[in-house]
Amino acid sequence: MKKVIAMLLVSAMTISLVACGSSSSSSSSSSTTEETEDTEEAEAAEETEAAETTTDGDVPTIAFVPKVIGQAWWDYVQSGVEEWAETNGIDVIYQGPTSTSAEEQVQIMTDLVNQGIDVLCFSPNDPDACEEICAQAREQGIIVITTEASGMTNVDYDIEAFDEAGFGAFLMDELAAQMGEEGEYITMVGSLTMESQNNWADAAVARQQEAYPNMTLVEDERVENGSDAEKAYELTKELKSKYPDLKGILGTGSFDAPGCARAIEEMGLTGEMFAISCALPSETADYLKNGTLGSVGLWDPALSAQVMLSTAVMLYNGETIDTGSDLGYDGYDNVTVDGTVVYGDASLAITADNVDDFDF
Repeated sequence: MKKVIAMLLVSAMTISLVACGSSSSSSSSSSTTEETEDTEEAEAAEETEAAETTTDGDVPTIAFVPKVIGQAWWDYVQSGVEEWAETNGIDVIYQGPTSTSAEEQVQIMTDLVNQGIDVLCFSPNDPDACEEICAQAREQGIIVITTEASGMTNVDYDIEAFDEAGFGAFLMDELAAQMGEEGEYITMVGSLTMESQNNWADAAVARQQEAYPNMTLVEDERVENGSDAEKAYELTKELKSKYPDLKGILGTGSFDAPGCARAIEEMGLTGEMFAISCALPSETADYLKNGTLGSVGLWDPALSAQVMLSTAVMLYNGETIDTGSDLGYDGYDNVTVDGTVVYGDASLAITADNVDDFDF
């Protein structure tokens, strides 16, 4: 696939040409001009060398497709992508659907693949729906990196901040402690097609059945909120009406705990009804501090996005990823590779005691 020559190299050549023109037109300033040339050329050489360290002299065309745009979680991811792009001197196309629509996301991915990109990074709304376009991308030599899709086959690697079963068990352990290890609960996901969220929920239920026999999963078992905090809020009230003894909601998506907590607080059930999910500190800080939420689980999604991008560049430069590899980021400096899934050790527990330590 045609690769674009690093712009920094072009800049260095342009500086050299301009400097030569100046020296020929003004002999009285030749000494100053020569010193300026030397300084500028040295700086340009250093910048070019730095770029080559990152990208081996070639700059890949990279696209990153989130689940959705215009929501806090993915806005934060975008900030991480932009930071990575600036640090590495590589532009990244960031495009996503305006809702958690699998069809819209696949169309965006299709358009990007047809543009001749070198790298496709994404987090799927429906992994199965993305398999075909990913297969087409890889047939064209495009590197495909995903996250929250450990079951996908047509990818180079899926980057996970932690083992999914372990994270689901962690969520259940936290919820069980808050519930006193007894009472009725239900699981909540953004969508029944979101692979990682459903894997976490499955692992949480398995943990409950193994360790907390006095807890009971209600008949509905699992509800989906469309990755919408307002819908999570409405569902919490509806579920409490349907199941008067409901004591816990084990959410998985970043919108679950904030929406559930709002409903719990409004119903005056703080300390009697409990909820947990992964969630942003900025969206749960007040609920953690006033006791409506006991804790939320998390990883740094912006950091995870940067790991995805760096992994793609490593592959682009012909490097390999193996168990024990250091991907250059805390929590991903000694990864475990299982087939195409790369596991870090980067989970976080957010509580009232540490929520102010995070700025996202």
